[in-house]
Amino acid sequence: MGENSVSLTAYQIFCTIAEQKNMTKAAELLHITPSAVTHSMNALEKSLGFALLNRDRGGATLTAHGEMLLPRFRAILLEEQRLQEEVAQINGLEKGCVRIGALNSVCIQWLPDILMSFHSKYPNIEVRVYQGGYQEIEDMVEDSRLDLGFVSMPTSEHFHTITLFHDRLFCVMPQGFVPQEPPYVRAEELRDLPLILAKRGYDRNIQEFIEDNQLTVSEQHDIALESAVIALVESGMGYSILPEMTLKHQPGNYQTFPLIHNKYRTIGLAVSKDKKPSLATQKMIQEIRDKIEDRSIYH
Repeated sequence: MGENSVSLTAYQIFCTIAEQKNMTKAAELLHITPSAVTHSMNALEKSLGFALLNRDRGGATLTAHGEMLLPRFRAILLEEQRLQEEVAQINGLEKGCVRIGALNSVCIQWLPDILMSFHSKYPNIEVRVYQGGYQEIEDMVEDSRLDLGFVSMPTSEHFHTITLFHDRLFCVMPQGFVPQEPPYVRAEELRDLPLILAKRGYDRNIQEFIEDNQLTVSEQHDIALESAVIALVESGMGYSILPEMTLKHQPGNYQTFPLIHNKYRTIGLAVSKDKKPSLATQKMIQEIRDKIEDRSIYH
């Protein structure tokens, strides 16, 4: 193995440690031994002349020098990936890797059909999916841990974005609630009720509706999943506001009502403005747009 490939391997190991904050977990993800990870980091730090990692029993954190060089290493790895993809294209092959960040509802509703169709066209392109919340996905696209992400619009000015879908928001209520002006619920009816939200499950549009109407978010519960939110609503602990896409796969004994003026969230795709998307990423973006436009992934 030449010096350049050794360096690239070490950069990949270092970036994985930075993401996992643990050398053993990094070894597992990369399918190598912990001793190989340690040896690679020792060699890299020796070649640079300074430490990149603070290591202890609790894991591994970056030194100031490590924090400074992390974006550089990521950029080098991204350029190497693009080079390999272009070489493969010249040779008549389709190769590469696409890292996608997706909201829970997108993972359930859209991604299975998108990934199946994409794999049938480009079987040699690897696709990695990260399921996360709105802010997590934006942060990971911005610092190149993801190639593209499904986001709620509007989003950061650091991204190029493509609008995909307008997803209507609904008020989720326990059985027995009767709105004053059926079928709609007015904000005035909600002000004295506790609003239960998943901490990763609401976007700027829901936040804006809450602030504009002086609604009270319950601090009694720290909920991660929409299914748990709905269970609390069913038990009469309060109400929630959720997108239609999320509710389609959430069975239960609850009622839904549209919000007055038909509030909605807008789902889009985001890529970093600072980096040209790889060929594999461009193909994935086109696949997603085609699927959304022909509505073949709406169930």
